[in-house]
Amino acid sequence: MFSTGLLTSGSAMAATAKKTDTVEPTTRNDAVIFKIHDIEPVSKEGIVTGCDFTVTLYNRTAVNFRNFTLNLNWKDTVDERFKFDAYVKSVLGEGATIQESDLLGEQAVSKPLATALTVNAFGTNKQISVKTHVDNEKCYLLLTNADYSVTPCDIARNMNADNKNVINTDGKDCTAMFQLVDTANPEYFGEFKSISVTEIAAQNQQLHNEELSDIDDVISKIVENLGVSDKTLTDIN
Repeated sequence: MFSTGLLTSGSAMAATAKKTDTVEPTTRNDAVIFKIHDIEPVSKEGIVTGCDFTVTLYNRTAVNFRNFTLNLNWKDTVDERFKFDAYVKSVLGEGATIQESDLLGEQAVSKPLATALTVNAFGTNKQISVKTHVDNEKCYLLLTNADYSVTPCDIARNMNADNKNVINTDGKDCTAMFQLVDTANPEYFGEFKSISVTEIAAQNQQLHNEELSDIDDVISKIVENLGVSDKTLTDIN
C-alpha cells in the first residue's frame, strides 16, 4: 500500500511537471520600455488647464545614450466624432449647418495633445522617471495609447558589439529601440525588470519542473529499495 501511494504521488507530480502555462509575450528584452503614469489634472480657478504626468523608462538594450528626445502625441478621436458642424448636420441638415457656421464664425481649433521629452546620459540597465507637463485640458487622453517617435538620438557606444540586444541605428531615429507599455499590459502595474515577465515566468516554470523531477527521482529510489526489502523478506520466509 505504501509503495502504491508513492507511485501515484510520483505520477501526479510528473503530470504536473509536463503541464506548462501559456504566457503571452509582454515586452521585448531588447528595447527601452516606457510607461506613462501618475496623471494629474492642473486647474486654475476651477478650470483644468493642463496635465502633470510621469514617464518611466527602463533601458534593456546594450547601448548607452548620450541623449534622445521622446516625442509623444495622442489623437483626440472624440473631436472627430462629435464636431459641432457634424452634429448640427445630422440633426438639422446641411442648410442649417451652413447657417449656424455663419452665425458662430470659425470654430476654435483644438490644441493638439503632444509633448517632447529629452533625456540625457541614459545607460544600459538603468531606469529613470521624468515628471513632465502638457498644456491641454484633456488629461483622460493620456490613458490611451500614444503615438511616439524617438528622434533625434545620440548613442554613446555599444557595451558589447556581439550582444544580441544591440540594434543598428544611424543615430538620428531610434524609434525601433523603444516600446510603450500601456495599461493593457500586466507589466504596466509593477516595477520594470531587466527581463520581461514572460521570461521570468519561463525561468520559474523551469525551476519548478527541475524540483519535481528531483522529487520523482527520490520517490523512484524509495520504491526501488522497498522492492528489494520485500524480496529479502520473502527469501527469509
